[in-house]
Amino acid sequence: MNPLSVVWDVLFVDSSITDSKTSGKMISFMGEYVGVPVREIMNWNTVMKGQKTSGAGFTSGLRFVIDVSEDSGGAIITLTNRLLSFENEFCALSTVSLAEKLPMPLDRKTRKSFPEIGRLMLSVRFTHGLGYDDAKKIKNAMGTQTKETKEGLNPIGTGKGSSGSRFSEEFRSTMSDPYWFRTFPVGGREWDEMRVTGGADGGVYELGFDLREGVKGLVEASKGAWWEKLDPDELTISPTLIVDCSESLSCPFDPTNFHHLENPEASNKLIEKVLEIEEEQTADAEMKEDLSYTLGRITRGRRIPRQMGDEQGLVHGLEEGVIGRNFIMPWLADEFVNCLSFFLMTRKPKYWRNGKSEIHLVHPFSEELVESLKGEC
Repeated sequence: MNPLSVVWDVLFVDSSITDSKTSGKMISFMGEYVGVPVREIMNWNTVMKGQKTSGAGFTSGLRFVIDVSEDSGGAIITLTNRLLSFENEFCALSTVSLAEKLPMPLDRKTRKSFPEIGRLMLSVRFTHGLGYDDAKKIKNAMGTQTKETKEGLNPIGTGKGSSGSRFSEEFRSTMSDPYWFRTFPVGGREWDEMRVTGGADGGVYELGFDLREGVKGLVEASKGAWWEKLDPDELTISPTLIVDCSESLSCPFDPTNFHHLENPEASNKLIEKVLEIEEEQTADAEMKEDLSYTLGRITRGRRIPRQMGDEQGLVHGLEEGVIGRNFIMPWLADEFVNCLSFFLMTRKPKYWRNGKSEIHLVHPFSEELVESLKGEC
C-alpha cells in the first residue's frame, strides 16, 4: 500500500483573513483539537485583488497533514469524523481528504487504479542555501526560494519565471485550478510556538487533472496503427488482439511529446545538471546513484506491446473501450506522472532538495475509500 495521509483543511471566515493573528490562534485551536501527531502544516495562500501573484498574500486557511499509513481503517474513519465536526468562531469550513503518496515511477497496482479525473499535490522541500559557502549567497537563496517556487512549481503557469512553456498546450490542458501552499514542519514544537508567517520549509501546488481527452485521442489515433478491430466473421469464444505501441503517433497526447521524453539529449543534460548540483551540495555518492537510477527509469519511455482478451472483457464492437481502460489509460497515467516527476526533480535543484520531491493523489474522503485503500473491504 502507498503511504497515506489525512489532509485536514480549515478555511477562515472572510472577516479574519487579513488579521495577521488569526493563523497563530487557529494553529493552537486546531493543534489542541486534532489529538494525534501532525507531520506538517500548510497555509492556504490568498492574493488580494490587484496584488501580484508572486506576492506573499494572506493566510486564508490552514492545512494539517497527518500520516495514517500505519493506522487501521477504523482509526482513520474515527479521526476524520472528529475533524469534520470541528467548530470555531474563525472557521468557515472544515473538510477532510486523503492523500496517497505516489511511487516514482508508478507501480503496476497504482497504474491500474489511477483515476481519469482527480487532484494532485506537487510537493518540494527547500534547500535553504545548501551548497553555498558564502553567507551572502546563502542569505540570497533563502530569501528568494519561496518566490522562485511559487512562480516555478506550477506546471500550467505562464509569464516570467513560470514553467508552463516546458509542457505542450495539450499536456497543460489536462490540468487546472492550481492552489498554492507553503509548508511548515511541526518538528516537536508546542502549538503556541508554531507560525506560518515566517520562512517556509517548502511549497506545494494542488491542482486538478483530467486525462479523458488524452485517452480518447490516443484510442482514436491508434486504431489501425497499433491495433485492428476484431473480424465479425471470425467468431470465437476467446477473442484476442495485440496492441503494438512501438511506433509513436502524431497524436499530441502520445507521451513522446511530453517534457521528459520529447528531447532525450536535453533530458540527459538536465539530469547531468541535477547530479552536478548534488555533488556541490552534499557530494553524497549514494544519493547521486539513487537520483540517476530514478531519473533513468522515469525517462526510459517503455512502449511494450500487450495482448487483450476475454480477461479484459474483449468482444466485437467494444474494442475501443477495452483498449482505453486496460491499456491506454494505465500507460498514459504512468507517463503523465513520470513527466511531472521529472519536472519536480530537474526544474530547480538549487532551490528544491533532491530526493524530497513528492506527488500525492488527493482523494475525496469516504469510508468506502478508506476500507479500499487499507485493504479491509
